[in-house]
Amino acid sequence: MRIPRVDCFSPTASRQLRQACMDVGFFYLEGHGIPTTLQAAVYDQMKQFFHLPETEKQKARADKNMRGWAPMYEETLDPLHQSKGDTKEAYHVCRPSLPDEVHLPLHDTENVFPDPQTLPQFKSITTAYFDAMSALGLHVAHLFADAAGSPGFFQPPGMFDRPMAVLRMLRYNAERSDVEQGVIGAGAHCDYGLLTLLSTDTEPGLQIRHQGAWVDVPYVENAFIVNVGDLAERWTNGLFKSTEHRVVNMTGNERYSIPFFFEPNFNCKVACIPSCVTPKRPAKYPEILAGENLLQKYRDTHASYAS
Repeated sequence: MRIPRVDCFSPTASRQLRQACMDVGFFYLEGHGIPTTLQAAVYDQMKQFFHLPETEKQKARADKNMRGWAPMYEETLDPLHQSKGDTKEAYHVCRPSLPDEVHLPLHDTENVFPDPQTLPQFKSITTAYFDAMSALGLHVAHLFADAAGSPGFFQPPGMFDRPMAVLRMLRYNAERSDVEQGVIGAGAHCDYGLLTLLSTDTEPGLQIRHQGAWVDVPYVENAFIVNVGDLAERWTNGLFKSTEHRVVNMTGNERYSIPFFFEPNFNCKVACIPSCVTPKRPAKYPEILAGENLLQKYRDTHASYAS
C-alpha cells in the first residue's frame, strides 16, 4: 500500500484529496509553500527547549487548557492497551483567544512560553510557524469541502474563523517500544478534528492501520503528512476515513515531530454535509458540538486534564 500524494495548489488537488481520503485517510501534501527555513527554525527551538533541565521546563508547565509543556508519559492515547503513558513529551501552542471567547472552555488562559532569557526566539518563531500553518490549514479545509462536493461549506462565520488550532511539538525518548507490554511512543488512536498536518524528522515510527494491518509511513522530504480526523468522517457521513495510527520506536533513537491540529470553532455544530447524504446513504452521525467533543477527548487521554 502506497500513501497517496496531493499537490497542494494544483487544479486537481481536491480530486486527489477526495480519492486519498476515501481510500486511505492519509496523504502526503506537497507544494504547500511553508518555507524550509521556518520549519528548521522550529525544530531548533523545540530541541533546545526539550533538552533544558526539568526545573527550567517546569516554568513553562502546561496550564489546564493544555498550553505549554506536558512532561513525558502525560498523555495516554490508548488507555485500554497501554501499561504507561506515551513515551513522549510535548509543547503546545494555541490560537490566542479573543476577549469575547474567554468564557469558553479551553479559551480562558493565554499561551505559556519559556523564559525569554533562556530561549529569546522561541515565542516569535513558534508563533510565526503557527500563523503559517493556520493559513495552510484553512486552505486544506476548503479543499476538503470541495472534495466532499460542497465548495465553500467551511467559509461561513462560525466554522473556521476562530479555529481551535493547536501546534504540538513532540519529543519521543529513546525507549524502544514493546507493544505487547503496552509500552509505545504514541498509542493507537484516531485524531479528533478535521485534519492534522504533520511534520516529522527522518526517524521512522509512524504507522497507520490499513485493512487490518499496521503499515509504515515513510518520511518524504518537504512534505506534510496529512490525515483525516473524526470530525471529517462525521461531516462526510463516513465517506472520508478517520484512520487509526500510532508511533512505535523501533530504533532506540529519539524522534521529533510537529503535528498541527486544525479544529473548527468551539461552538461549531458538526453534522453531515448535505452533499454526502442520499436516500441510499442516510446520515448516520448525530449533530455534535466541536468544542464539547474535543473537551471529552482531552479528559479521556490527558492525565493533567482529567485531574
